[in-house]
Amino acid sequence: MKKLLIYILLSVIISLTMGTIIAHAVDSGYVPTIPKPSTLPGLTETQQLEGTDQGSDLINKFTTSILPKFAIGMAGFIGGLSLLFIVIGGVRLATSYGNEEAVTKAIQQIEWAIVGFIIVLMGYTIVSLVVNLDFT
Repeated sequence: MKKLLIYILLSVIISLTMGTIIAHAVDSGYVPTIPKPSTLPGLTETQQLEGTDQGSDLINKFTTSILPKFAIGMAGFIGGLSLLFIVIGGVRLATSYGNEEAVTKAIQQIEWAIVGFIIVLMGYTIVSLVVNLDFT
């Protein structure tokens, strides 16, 4: 119990101390910059001080180019697989020759393939909507 009180007291003291240091830094107008070697990509110190937003190019490229292409590719692949399973289920249904167990398994396969196809279409739609949103 004593250790717990000591830990709580120390955490309160540290947070109050850090809070006053941060508040003083903000009031004094100090803007921290991260020094960067010229061989690395990213913002220079002057760009950091000016507040130019060139650091989000990679994020913009990912959300506008890479993510939609990946989503289209995966939706096409999984959608093709689900359509293939629909065809296989139809063949199984046609060749069941009245066997009740084979008919129910074929119908279940077709149902689950249709559910998978709908999920793929919904996922593609959601990704397309999110990518086309304008956050500015």
